[in-house]
Amino acid sequence: MQQSVLKVQELGAPPEGYEGGKHFDKKVFRIWDGWIEAVASIQKPVTWEEAEILIKCCPTDHMAGIEWTLLHCIESAYKPEEIERYRTLIEQCNSDMMKRELLRRLESKI
Repeated sequence: MQQSVLKVQELGAPPEGYEGGKHFDKKVFRIWDGWIEAVASIQKPVTWEEAEILIKCCPTDHMAGIEWTLLHCIESAYKPEEIERYRTLIEQCNSDMMKRELLRRLESKI
């Protein structure tokens, strides 16, 4: 298990408002910084177990593109012979925004 995936799991889904210009305290900024650093250091392909952790920690709001990095990490676990298993994984996503995008991209593969 990658330490960066465990760090994402520890931090959970990041707080909303990253691109909204809201002013948050230092604790929220530390969470965002830690989350971005952890996601950026994930090595692909991720294992199925790692994808199961990541799918539950997705941002629910845009984060200056790092959400795409996480999406690509999750997608790296996809295998065409396990399409239904992958579809079930996507359904567990905590973020409607990310779930829609993962499903849209899956449909373009099949």
